[in-house]
Amino acid sequence: MSVLKTISKNIFSNYVGIVGSIVIAFVLSPYLIHTLGDTNYGVWSVVSALTGYMALLDLGISSAIAKYVAKYKALKDYKSLNIVMGSGIAILMAVGFMLIVVSPFLSSAVVSIFGFEDELGRTVRALIIVASIDIAVFVSTGVLVGAFYGFQRYEIINAVNILVALLKAIAFYLALSNGMGLLAMGVVSLFGNILAASALFIAMRKVEPGVQLKPTSANKETVHSIFVYSKYTFLSMVAMQLVYYSDAFVIGYFLSAAAITYYTIPWSLSEYTNKMILAIAQTFVPVFSEQEATQGNEAIYRTYVTGTKFMLLISNLLCLGVLAVGDYFVALWMGPKYAVECSAILAILFFTQLVKGPQLLSYSILLGTANHQKYSFYNFGFSLLNLALSIVLVQKYGLIGVAIGTAITQCLFYGVITPVLTSRVINASLPTYLKETYLRIIPSALILFFSLKYFAHLNPPDTYFELLSQAAVAALLYVVSAYFILLGADEKEIVASGVRKVKSKVSGKFAAT
Repeated sequence: MSVLKTISKNIFSNYVGIVGSIVIAFVLSPYLIHTLGDTNYGVWSVVSALTGYMALLDLGISSAIAKYVAKYKALKDYKSLNIVMGSGIAILMAVGFMLIVVSPFLSSAVVSIFGFEDELGRTVRALIIVASIDIAVFVSTGVLVGAFYGFQRYEIINAVNILVALLKAIAFYLALSNGMGLLAMGVVSLFGNILAASALFIAMRKVEPGVQLKPTSANKETVHSIFVYSKYTFLSMVAMQLVYYSDAFVIGYFLSAAAITYYTIPWSLSEYTNKMILAIAQTFVPVFSEQEATQGNEAIYRTYVTGTKFMLLISNLLCLGVLAVGDYFVALWMGPKYAVECSAILAILFFTQLVKGPQLLSYSILLGTANHQKYSFYNFGFSLLNLALSIVLVQKYGLIGVAIGTAITQCLFYGVITPVLTSRVINASLPTYLKETYLRIIPSALILFFSLKYFAHLNPPDTYFELLSQAAVAALLYVVSAYFILLGADEKEIVASGVRKVKSKVSGKFAAT
């Protein structure tokens, strides 16, 4: 139960951070689109996609740091832990410096490829240089982020992230409302990451004073061990970035910068959903690592089944909700014009997310047990196929073709390849796993989808209050049915225990007042 308590605490912390960030982005995004306009917002999306690729220069080091910090923390071996930290920071500081050096050449290449001219071209050049410095800071901070994950102190990372996101949003608003543009947004983002790095460093000194960040403590053996683990994680990172960010480049090259905006809206909603599901999955990585070392595959499998059930609960609630009434939401959020233009893309991306979401937990098993090599190669191969399909299909079907290219490859990879690889690693029966998880939630999923459709048919929601009211009733029906159909006795006890704790805290506060 202590493992489940730790997982629950970390998931709650992640959700507070992610929901906070999503709320900020939800409020800010319409303002950015309508203030910048479709073309300038499309340019911002291209630069954001480029910085997404730059973030690959983390090289998977932060995930390796998390793995080894969790291990050495459990062994109380702070000497080895500090050597890992020193090795990691030495690698990433060198990488960050190299990125800054090549940034002027990178900026000129982007301007030339996309044909940005005159004032816009000069702005994009300067923006990419600023963004390169920004990512150099971000990459170097990955050592601290990885360490906090290894210590399972998710609440610190999330507190820093939400504070910086709020400050950046306020600064974006002030900059744009005072007539500043894209370059000012880039500078704001840079200072945001500098602030985040400083806050994480101070927090590490307070909560783990035994941790040292000394590049001079690096040694060849540790650097080699980090790269042995991280090279496969890096390959998966490349694959994920190809999937997440190549679409913007494909659209910008074959269509226009303005067209990127119509793809970015549904894509960003899908990405918010992915982050909320990933918030659950990533908390399991150190847990699976510990279970492999101390308990074995049977314990991993039971945690896998329980985790998948809760992943399905959240994933279906979010994805089926958008598939049922997403058009109404986009119309309220961005305006009716965007709801019409984005409708088909929204449906395709969220069907893909419905397949993908729960299987992010499988990747956590592969990472936690250091069996992610085959996964990484398959992931990279499918991401290249995704890029190729998007290039072919965009020329015939436009934005919908790009979305279809993503859907085909992601559904095959996460719907077939990932569960097969995971079941083999932990010597589990895939049919039994699917029967215990996916098949059991189908009735509840149908209740959710058709109740949302029915409510919207009776009274098409034209306010947030109406939409949220209908969603709340449908969600209640869904959760209650899933409680009785999906969850086993142990899992029901987890829920009941959480409810009792909440009731106890609430009653205690009322008693105090």
